[in-house]
Amino acid sequence: MEISELEGARLKKWAEQCIPEHAKAEVAVGCAVRGSAAVIIEERAPWDGGGEWSSRRVARLRRTDEGWLVDGADRNGRWYPCDHLPAVASLDEALTVLDDPRHAFWG
Repeated sequence: MEISELEGARLKKWAEQCIPEHAKAEVAVGCAVRGSAAVIIEERAPWDGGGEWSSRRVARLRRTDEGWLVDGADRNGRWYPCDHLPAVASLDEALTVLDDPRHAFWG
C-alpha cells in the first residue's frame, strides 16, 4: 500500500520540525518517501567545519495492509524489523514510536 502525497508531506513536515532552530546549523532530519516506505535520515555537519555533511539511516516506516511497521537501521545502515513493536494504525502513532526514547532510534 503506497504512502499518499498527503502522508508524504506530513512526514517531511515532521522531519523539519524535529530539530530546534538553534541546532539546524549542526544537525538535520530528512525523509525520503518511495512507494510504501519512508526512510528517516539524520544528517550532521562535519565536526571540524570543513567537508561534507554525514548522514545515517535512523528508521524506516512501512505502510502495509496491517498498518504502519517500523524498522530500525544497524550501524551499517541495514534494516532490521523491530519485532517487539506491533503495527500501528496511523502515521501519527508511527511517529510517536520514533520519538519514544525507549526504542533508541536516535542513538
